[in-house]
Amino acid sequence: MGYSTKFISYDLKAPHKNYEKLYKYLRSFSEYHKIQESFWMVNSNKEPKEISDELNEYTDTNDSIFVSSYGNNSSSAWDNVAEKIKPDLTHESE
Repeated sequence: MGYSTKFISYDLKAPHKNYEKLYKYLRSFSEYHKIQESFWMVNSNKEPKEISDELNEYTDTNDSIFVSSYGNNSSSAWDNVAEKIKPDLTHESE
């Protein structure tokens, strides 16, 4: 996969924990934008699964992470994402 836009969203459960390594990782992409407090847009040649796995190095097991590609004819919409939809989520590489 060539460079493309990825959206990264996360929900960090531990209050007052130092997530500076996570933020450093997100700022390591050649192009990045912090859109909202826990929502970033990056350009990368990495697959969403690869980014998600790398983010897991900087988060706790109870934190949640969502990474999605964006491109031509791509569309995503999420509202109150819950555990019950988890089985319906797939990785691009699958």
